[in-house]
Amino acid sequence: DEKTFLAVFDGVPTFEVAADKFPIGVIDLLAGESQVFPSKGECRKMIQGNGLSVNKEKFTSVDGVLSEDNLINGKYILIQKGKKNYFILKFN
Repeated sequence: DEKTFLAVFDGVPTFEVAADKFPIGVIDLLAGESQVFPSKGECRKMIQGNGLSVNKEKFTSVDGVLSEDNLINGKYILIQKGKKNYFILKFN
């Protein structure tokens, strides 16, 4: 549930994104709409190096698109960058 999810990831950087952006390319979302990556090039390299996970699943397509289907509890996406860096995207 939402309370447990937020408790587990307490202190994780969170970015708010407008839900009307869906569907959106993963690179545009992570380097444009949020500040998970400082640049689209860095985001692309991380994906190509298998260093990006979306909701705990490896994300391997630089052309990949995220939609409402990826949301946890209807409003969150968990991003893992590398091994230890987690981010929450909150859609509203």
